[in-house]
Amino acid sequence: MPKSSKARRAATGALLAGSLSFGLLTASTTTAQAGTECGGSVSVYGLLDDGRLTFSSINPSNGDRLKTLIGPDLGFTPKAMATLNFNTVLVTSTAGALYRIDVQTNNNALVLADTNPITKIADSGWTHDKLAYDGRGHLFGTANGTLIQYLVSQEKPAGSQHIGQRVEIGDGFVLKTLTATGEDRLLATSSDGRLIDYAINSGATQKWTARELRPDGWSGFNQLVSPGGGLYYGRTSAGGMYWYKDADPLDGDGSDIAYHNNDPVDASGWTQSLLSAQPNSYTCTTSLDRDNITEVKAAGRQMMNAYRSSWANTTQWSCLDQLWTKESGWRWNADNPSSTAYGIPQALPGSKMGSAGADWASNPETQIKWGLSYINDRYNTPCGAWNFWQTNNWY
Repeated sequence: MPKSSKARRAATGALLAGSLSFGLLTASTTTAQAGTECGGSVSVYGLLDDGRLTFSSINPSNGDRLKTLIGPDLGFTPKAMATLNFNTVLVTSTAGALYRIDVQTNNNALVLADTNPITKIADSGWTHDKLAYDGRGHLFGTANGTLIQYLVSQEKPAGSQHIGQRVEIGDGFVLKTLTATGEDRLLATSSDGRLIDYAINSGATQKWTARELRPDGWSGFNQLVSPGGGLYYGRTSAGGMYWYKDADPLDGDGSDIAYHNNDPVDASGWTQSLLSAQPNSYTCTTSLDRDNITEVKAAGRQMMNAYRSSWANTTQWSCLDQLWTKESGWRWNADNPSSTAYGIPQALPGSKMGSAGADWASNPETQIKWGLSYINDRYNTPCGAWNFWQTNNWY
């Protein structure tokens, strides 16, 4: 199992000397975005080759592994796994069955629940080679290159009544690794070393959008996990665990990923055949100065990118920026006394924005949230709204 932090740091220099030999990209560290506060924990479940369950905890701020616990043998040969929450893990078998593993504690020892700790919730049909859960109700799996989405309606699903609404997202998903980074957001690596971000919209005609975060350098990883908040952990075939921080995991751009190759979680010792992080256990929030127009615009662009993946481009951003610059100058307290239109999107009346939050009168993010929804419902895209505005001087 993984070495201690002290032993890991002693081995770092030797590891880096040969890092490129196994396809691990070395890159300079970038600075995270100002005004962003992150917090939470990193919990990773794993399965050893002999079938025993493991639990590891990592300090998200410095990459130090805090502990690793080894639990019991599950009694079947695992194929794929996904963590639903801190004490519930889904595991498929090589025979195509789906099991729910219930954990009683992972504090000082990894102990399963006293009653029915391992529940078979499906006898067959689960032939997926990879699983990932986004923490917001959607379970994803790949089978023969097809990406499939399921709705998980219970924290401890008991069968198909709680894991359903199967949707085939698309073909061609022959991936080396797969993890979920947020709601309907997936991160993957390919065999040729690309790092790819996928935004999923199962209700659209085109159900997925892919963005290449890095063109190469990630081929050395055979496991990839994320607890959310832009934190990524990659395990190499040599058993090393490396950590990375994406300053904006929703921008579809990998240039702001901070690399910590000179200080891995562990240089070796991660011998689990499968790994899965608890989703949404690490989160980031933006501390926004509502009177700083530059910061408000930056938040608006991030929210636009996250709202619909098809909007996440410079063309749509240019349209939105021009539209709300004309309407309000991106001022949260922009007030039109003659019409009672209010806020960044100039909602008429301003109280309409109450559907997005009770703080609609003072919070620019609540106003932006409402404005994006309004544009989507009425004009489909920011450019649709901007084109209408240029003809009519209102939208």
